[in-house]
Amino acid sequence: MRLGDSYFWDAPQLPRGQDLYPYYLNEDNEEVPLQFICQLNCAELHAKGLAESGLPKTGMLYFFGLIDYFLGYDAPYEFGLGWWGEGSVRAVYADVSAEQLERQNPYTEDDMIPPHPVSFVATDSPTDGMRLLGEPFEEEMRMEMPKGWRLLLQVDSDENEYFSLMFHDMGLLYILIEEERLKKGDFSNLRAYMTSQ
Repeated sequence: MRLGDSYFWDAPQLPRGQDLYPYYLNEDNEEVPLQFICQLNCAELHAKGLAESGLPKTGMLYFFGLIDYFLGYDAPYEFGLGWWGEGSVRAVYADVSAEQLERQNPYTEDDMIPPHPVSFVATDSPTDGMRLLGEPFEEEMRMEMPKGWRLLLQVDSDENEYFSLMFHDMGLLYILIEEERLKKGDFSNLRAYMTSQ
């Protein structure tokens, strides 16, 4: 992938010389890296007319989550159906140009999933699959959504030749943000909810 591209999996291209990779403090008081989910080029989102109010117009937005177990890695089963604990998902924003980025990976290279390019397609209806903003696909999540919160990223189960991501029986992971924080471009406090089909 080129520096500054939008893609899922592999490892993120974070600002050179900055320690922004997020970690999770488990019950044994150990820091474990959160699995990288995707990075999004915000300028590309705006150029295609697919960004909503609150998303930055420049820079990169990164998503991470404690999903190693659901990717089949030898990792503890931390959270299951319903609400996940604090710090289990994170988003990191950096207002940088592509030239300032470098690939950063806390995992061994042998276990890496190849990068999958992101294709941006606008839709008004709630659908399954990977989604940014909009309405959650499942009625369960729409019923559970706390007042003043909204969908930021929807991560769907997926089985293909490169990896198997399985939230129990083909479920989804919803990453939520407070509407007021989204308007301010503040991604510091997110919540996660997992379902099973």
